[in-house]
Amino acid sequence: MSSGVDLARIEQAARRGLTAAGALGVAVLVRGERVEVVRHGSAGQGAALAAATPFHICSCSKTFTAAVFSRLVQDGAVAWDQPVQEVVPEFVLADGWASRHCTFRDLASLRVGLGRAGLAEWGIRQDLPRTERLARARHMPLEAPFRSRFAYSNLCYIALALAAERSGGKPYPELVRELLCEPLGMTDTCSAGFGVVPPPGAVQPRVWLGAGMGAVRELTGPNSEGSARIHLSGRDAGRWMQWLLAALGGSDQGPLTAATVSAMAAPQAVIWQPDVRMAPESGGWCSYGMGLFVTTLRGRPLLRHGGGGRGWRHAMVLAPDASAGVMLMTAAESPAVDGLALELIEALMGEVPRHWADTFSRAAEAAAMIERRVLDERFPADAGAPSVPLQSGRYANPVAGEVRVETGGPAARVLAVDGPDFNASATSLGGEVFRLDFDEPALSPQPLDPPFRLRVVDASTLEHSYLGRLERIA
Repeated sequence: MSSGVDLARIEQAARRGLTAAGALGVAVLVRGERVEVVRHGSAGQGAALAAATPFHICSCSKTFTAAVFSRLVQDGAVAWDQPVQEVVPEFVLADGWASRHCTFRDLASLRVGLGRAGLAEWGIRQDLPRTERLARARHMPLEAPFRSRFAYSNLCYIALALAAERSGGKPYPELVRELLCEPLGMTDTCSAGFGVVPPPGAVQPRVWLGAGMGAVRELTGPNSEGSARIHLSGRDAGRWMQWLLAALGGSDQGPLTAATVSAMAAPQAVIWQPDVRMAPESGGWCSYGMGLFVTTLRGRPLLRHGGGGRGWRHAMVLAPDASAGVMLMTAAESPAVDGLALELIEALMGEVPRHWADTFSRAAEAAAMIERRVLDERFPADAGAPSVPLQSGRYANPVAGEVRVETGGPAARVLAVDGPDFNASATSLGGEVFRLDFDEPALSPQPLDPPFRLRVVDASTLEHSYLGRLERIA
């Protein structure tokens, strides 16, 4: 570490921050040639976390997908401005013109306009092929005009990984291994798609189960590959960040040239009105490159990506002009993790850290309150009103697929055929609104969860707070 940077103090701050967030995990600190892996907690069954212990890094996987595709472009196997439908004809949008003109650059920079609503975006049945998941995009309205701005969508990166597979002529996990992991000496890392199991000893996600934190089942399945499913260890995270920082500094040593990595970090899609969690500095600016968010910290360039899922929260931040990087990989859902990453990178930059963990926690709580208020207005409870009965039958929409309602038992049941993780019991809140209580332990209520509700619209229509409007089918 350079003068003015106290590594021992930064390591202590990392441990305190992980403890305060209630997070089992690791903090990987990079400054130039130095890498330190700070560990907190046990991997499971009393086993201590090690530098080689893998974590599923969720959406932090998108940087890997952008790098794999960038390598194929560099090798001439495919082009960024090639139409997606030439390689992945299954990817069709609701807007026909956008479908025909959408390129791989549009996918990688998340400027297609697809939003995050719908079962196809997250939570679809894990054994369904990626092509079936992508085919549902044609039924999802665009939340922003094509190429107008950033709009986060896992489907874009699932399509990008499938295109890489078809252009590269090998399964995506092999491309990750051959194009990235082997050249960088990353021996603990893999993409766990279909036919590839997570590495032995990988950490399990953890959620609050009422009496304490407990391990739960992974809900992000292999058909999320490309948008998620990279498993990464602390020591490999250090190698990954060191290489990215060196390439951003002009080094051509590694799987991609410096120019190719710089293109990944170049702004492609503006983020309108980013909150503090996207652009931490007051009045800050934020954009998305290809697999990396691009913003500033202390007036200096900052690159980052976050990742989360049920029982996970991760954050990678890079300060290229300080040759510094931080990656936090945690089995927890605490929003403080992203703030802690900023506190640690500020310290590695030689700055006095600000209280970002508190700031991020407050921002997440405020956003959750707004979401709850909106849902309470859409699905108002009225304990004094007589309950409108749910009608047994089959309901559907083209994104969520079929949902079955069964009312013959002690409690009404709402069963999502293409999203069985969302099978639930329905309890009347009065009038036409019902509360949904999921069977899946990983979906046990968490502090920042929105309320999950169901409303009887009329004799043939239901509205589900997550699955959308459902129409009765024969």
